[in-house]
Formats: sequence, structure tokens, C-alpha cells
Amino acid sequence: MKLSIDTPNGKYTYKFKIVYNGIKVMDMVIAKENLLLFNSIAQKKGLKFGLIYGTLLGAIREHDFIAHDEDIDLFIMREDLDIFKSMLFELRDNGFEVIRYDRRDGLCSIMRKGEYIDFYIMAPLIDGVRETVGDPIPEKYVTNLVEYDFQGEKFLATRYAEEAMMFNYGGTWNVPIVMKPYNMSFIKRIKSKFNWWFYYVMPDFMFNPIMEKRAVKKMERYNMRAERLNGLLGREVIKPIPTDCYKIRKKRTA
Repeated sequence: MKLSIDTPNGKYTYKFKIVYNGIKVMDMVIAKENLLLFNSIAQKKGLKFGLIYGTLLGAIREHDFIAHDEDIDLFIMREDLDIFKSMLFELRDNGFEVIRYDRRDGLCSIMRKGEYIDFYIMAPLIDGVRETVGDPIPEKYVTNLVEYDFQGEKFLATRYAEEAMMFNYGGTWNVPIVMKPYNMSFIKRIKSKFNWWFYYVMPDFMFNPIMEKRAVKKMERYNMRAERLNGLLGREVIKPIPTDCYKIRKKRTA
């Protein structure tokens, strides 16, 4: 299936490829090669990005990629999206290809040599909170950054790395746990492929209500994580967000 992205350098056409949790285990040699190559291109283009989610967890816990992970997780700010899009043709010249792009400008995945990088695009939600594909995250985790030594180079990530890990993964974040069902059955693999295919082809009148319902569930999960983190630390470091925060955002951006 061919899709396209409007970029400052023209229309970028790509072939959608289905990837999903549990599809494979990362080749850490190629993943490192891809990360360092992307970093060199991003530095040349002036794109600011950072480590997040499983890649940040590996960087601070193993000082390496997580052995049972399947991709690289990076983030960019919504304000820098045009810079990122302007890089797509040069990334292609260096062997990277876009394999999926979220229609809400929330996620882009690029692949090279069978390994892919997920870019989570952080957009303002409400004061102090950003979101990516409807998933809220405390803004300080993507704006208050420091450098970390990782894979032989320096990369940006949140100053509050351990707190962010507790927020995302709970008090046992430093204990390796294989969460993904790499041995899923053939039927489950077919179901996962169909679900992702339908996600990208369904019309907006179906897509938007479904995503709105999912956003509410993700907001509830955010508040659960905030409550858990505050309990672990014995003080309030993350405030819950109001249940109507998505309506608030729509009013602010209307």
C-alpha cells in the first residue's frame, strides 16, 4: 500500500509496512549503526531529538539497548516536525525508508536493514503535558534534557530519567521483564497485522471517534501512573490531568 507525506521538499511517497509488538527481536548491531547514522544526519540538519521509552530504559539500566526489545524509541517536538520531514529524502539516500506515519502527526517509523526507529512527535496537550498519538506525557520529560553517553556518543534525554522510568514502568523498572509475546501464534500474528492494516486504511469518520475513546483511556492511564509515582516517591511530583483535557485542548487550538 502506497501512502504519502507532505514535506517542505515535496511529497514523500512510501510503502506502508506492518510492524507490531512481538514481531521480532532487535538486531543490536544494526540498531546501533542506524542510531548513529541518524544522529549524524540530524546534527547536520539541526534536529533536536531525544531517547525515550524502551531505548531510554536500556540506556540508564543496561547502558545498551534492551536485549529483548524490538526497535529504537526516539522523540521530537511537534515544533520541529517540519525539520524532521525535510530530512526524509536524505534519510532515504542513506538507506532509511518510512514504513508508517500516523495521520495525527503523532508517530513516524523509519526502517533500514530490517531494523526500525519509532519517532514519537510530542505535541502540546494542556499546560505541563504533551501527547503523542493521544498518549499524555509530563512535559518536563521531553523539555528538561541533559546529555547521556550511549552507544559511544552523547544523546539527549530527560533530566528526570529514573522518575520517568517509575512513571512509565512502576517501581520495578530496574528489573528486566520480557513483556512482548514473540512466540505468538499464527492466528494472533494475522490478527495483529489486520488490526494495524485497518488502522491505517479506515476512513476518518471511523478513525476519529475510535481514537477519541482511546485517548480518554490513555488519559486515565496517565492519571493512574501519576498516582502510582506520587505514592512511590511519597510526594506529589506529577499532577493528574482533568478528565476533559482533550476538550480543553480542542478549545485552545480551535
